[in-house]
Amino acid sequence: MKEFEYEFAESLYYTASEFEKKGGIWPIRAGRNQAKPGYAIGPKIIECYSIHFVAEGAVEFEFKGGAATLEAGDLFCLYPHHKYRYELGKGGTAPLRMYWLAFNGPQAPYLLDRLGISRERPYLRGRLTPDTEAALQETLRFIRSGNAGEECLLSASIYRIFGALHDPSACEQSDKGEEKWTARTLNHMHTHYMEGITVADVVRVAGVHRSHLYGELTRLTGMGPQQYLTKLRMERAAEMLQLRAYSITEIALSLGYPELYSFSRAFCKHYGMPPSRYPRDKGMD
Repeated sequence: MKEFEYEFAESLYYTASEFEKKGGIWPIRAGRNQAKPGYAIGPKIIECYSIHFVAEGAVEFEFKGGAATLEAGDLFCLYPHHKYRYELGKGGTAPLRMYWLAFNGPQAPYLLDRLGISRERPYLRGRLTPDTEAALQETLRFIRSGNAGEECLLSASIYRIFGALHDPSACEQSDKGEEKWTARTLNHMHTHYMEGITVADVVRVAGVHRSHLYGELTRLTGMGPQQYLTKLRMERAAEMLQLRAYSITEIALSLGYPELYSFSRAFCKHYGMPPSRYPRDKGMD
């Protein structure tokens, strides 16, 4: 680390490639420091997200609408264009030592939300575990090396940081509302309907009683889970038939049906005609 007036610090700057910017998150800068007496930053703003991890000591953190004293194991997040200030805390028994990681990307606000961090409460307590610190040190090593071709490894190390910070109970709390579990369930059905998933699979993903799932999906879509899965499969079957690029057997197997008969029966029930007639009849409408 290099010595400055109020700290010893290592600051690492990173310029993401176009390849990395196609992903969900990429680093802007990172580093570590040990504060000296009189250490203070701000008030100022930044144009990216930045998480600061308190490894030792204490820091006084001021943000829009509040303030917090944070100690070893805690972290705080700076949001783009939000004014902040932080300084050496008075309650620490050891010198203030921190890591930081600044980043951007379309996934950034969602990753923070999943951790339970918000602009209104931009800090967490007790999340800097040995696993998190190891992932941070790995990320610093990748940024420090600057080796071309290691973008995937660097990205993976950043996701490991968020994985290590993850608290399952925080996700459970955020997923308790009707909107959360129903959105998750519909997303699962739209993603996997071609893979032969069953209503039992959907119930497991939803995490609610079967009757409650049926009631909510009926309210949202006008049909129960089995009917909705069938609708998705039949709509995709019609699209594939219109392409005239696949045989009916290939379409049946692609949509998760074990054989042609069960697919043809479901198709005929849904459209009122066998799949062999569908392209010609649609063309005559």
